[in-house]
Amino acid sequence: MRAYRDDQKFLNFRINLVIWGIVIAFFFLAGAFWWVQGVQAERYRGLADANFLREIPITAKRGLILDRNGKILADNQPTYSLMLRRRDLRDLAKTDPSIEARLMQFVGGTLQIPIEELQARIEKQKSVPSIRPIPLAEDLTVAQVSEIEGHRITFPVLSVEAVQRRNYRYGIMASHVIGYIGEANEGDIKKNPDLKPGDLIGKKGVELVYDSYLRGRDGARYMVVDSHGKEISEYLPARREPVPGQNVYLTIDFDLQRRAEQYFIEKEFVGSAVVLDPRNGEVMAMVSSPAFNPNVYSRRFTPEVWEQIVSNPFKIEVNRAIQGLYSPGSVFKAVMAIAGLADGAITPSTNFYCGGSDVFFGRRFRCWRPQGHGSISVENALKVSCDVFFYNTGARLGVDKIAQYAHRLTFGELSHIDLENERAGTVPSTAWASEKQHRKWYPSETISVAIGQGPLTVTPLQVANMMSSIANGGKVFRPHVLKLVEGHDSSDQVHWLKVEPTVIHELKLPAGPLKAVRQGLWDVVNEQGGTGGNARVEGLDICGKTGTVQVIAQSGSKDTLFLPFKFRDHAWFASFAPRDDAQLVTVVFIEHSGLHGGTDAAPLAREIYQAHFQKRLGTETINLTDPATLEKLKEGDLPTPGADLPRPPPQLGAGH
Repeated sequence: MRAYRDDQKFLNFRINLVIWGIVIAFFFLAGAFWWVQGVQAERYRGLADANFLREIPITAKRGLILDRNGKILADNQPTYSLMLRRRDLRDLAKTDPSIEARLMQFVGGTLQIPIEELQARIEKQKSVPSIRPIPLAEDLTVAQVSEIEGHRITFPVLSVEAVQRRNYRYGIMASHVIGYIGEANEGDIKKNPDLKPGDLIGKKGVELVYDSYLRGRDGARYMVVDSHGKEISEYLPARREPVPGQNVYLTIDFDLQRRAEQYFIEKEFVGSAVVLDPRNGEVMAMVSSPAFNPNVYSRRFTPEVWEQIVSNPFKIEVNRAIQGLYSPGSVFKAVMAIAGLADGAITPSTNFYCGGSDVFFGRRFRCWRPQGHGSISVENALKVSCDVFFYNTGARLGVDKIAQYAHRLTFGELSHIDLENERAGTVPSTAWASEKQHRKWYPSETISVAIGQGPLTVTPLQVANMMSSIANGGKVFRPHVLKLVEGHDSSDQVHWLKVEPTVIHELKLPAGPLKAVRQGLWDVVNEQGGTGGNARVEGLDICGKTGTVQVIAQSGSKDTLFLPFKFRDHAWFASFAPRDDAQLVTVVFIEHSGLHGGTDAAPLAREIYQAHFQKRLGTETINLTDPATLEKLKEGDLPTPGADLPRPPPQLGAGH
């Protein structure tokens, strides 16, 4: 009897085990069904669609870049790219193992590209889904397109697509402002998940800073294919139209930019020039010489070309206007005059005697003019650039007072211009010496700073900001190269975004010191004996300051023109016009000029002022003493697209 009960229990155990096995299997199947049909439904639907639909990306047209008057600087040109469908290639290789080798040999021979480079291009885009075509080459010639199309039956995995290639119409012109585009790298994709390998994005200049406006949004078309991968027709319901990028208008004036660049090219000068509107911070021209051709960067180039670029001794990629750090030399005397007068260390009637040199803190410091200038006031000291006068002013102020006023005039600080990698430079002080150099500041060092030498370094843009503040009464505007963004809403109506002027510093300057400094700067250009006479324009009150910066210590003659290039003096000229209602600031800096600022730099400023005011007045002569002419200039700037524009979104006014 007991044996019977044991057999019954064992039988029940086996029945229960089978039942629980069925239940577990049921739940497993139900879970798998939910996972496949629910969670991964879109994935499998996509795979199913991919069996008969082929996605072909439609690249959005990049927005145009135009100057302030609507002249196109960067546009797009139609060209052809060779695309490879890797998934189809993998399927073909199952039946024809030699297809990949023959394909590489054919493409390499047709395009004259080493097979290793082709394989590297494919490997670089391995993260792109295999179903999506990847570009093997761009800018195909008509002959190459014909050759590839003639072998479509042999290599059905290849296709030629019409695309848009970025074109910079004037080559090197304004290249440091406009920048260039290039393929998104791993770092770019990590920062922006919307990007994918092969996407073209801004890499420098306006193309980089305003890439989100210019880039647009890509679309796609879907082709129905048969089991052999042959395209039959387009599946229109799935088509996504691309959204073109928005057009960007710069503050740059084409004519002023071209004139300034031609000056550097004709003279074979290295350096930079900045032209600002002191009323709002708009950059009318920005030159960095030598420049680069952005069309080279926007296409694939060989390692040899890249080596030529990076090995160029003049560092053509550096935007000298905002990244070049130089001693300001005698242009800093304008800051010293403002600081001395505003702080009370000197007055307009203060005179110091210059006998060619003087002793400060136990050391003798020489003036650039060995015979001296005699008894001299601040106005005349600016006019003839007397070193001894500003040695005395610096000794009275001290380095910390000098630093205070220099910072308020944006030296040692970023201006937050809407271009990348701006540098702040250095303004020395007692705190700076302690923090950065771990030493005390010696009073004799202040004497060198007072004439723009020593550890003091600035950018040409900072000098332009300084002159703007003197010109407009103490305001320092945030400089910007973007003027307008032209977009379209959902109904395809044009709308505009405009950059509003932003004041980043306002130096409350008394009228007396401003008047004295402006008069001294006017004398530099317009009075007999002034160092900036080469910038003079009849009928136009130009105020300016020359500067010469020694690169190495010299004894005797200061003419370094015949020394090796890297040992020659730098030349500055910083200016604004007209004196009492300034509308333009021009700063010119020539690296290793070998001559004085009044000789090499001032003539370009004269050309800029002539070009600008003749264009504004519509005449070959300039006479700002005529009341009617002054009223005409006050009517506003040259016509610009988009009147009565709304205020921009916050990002347009933010720093970069």
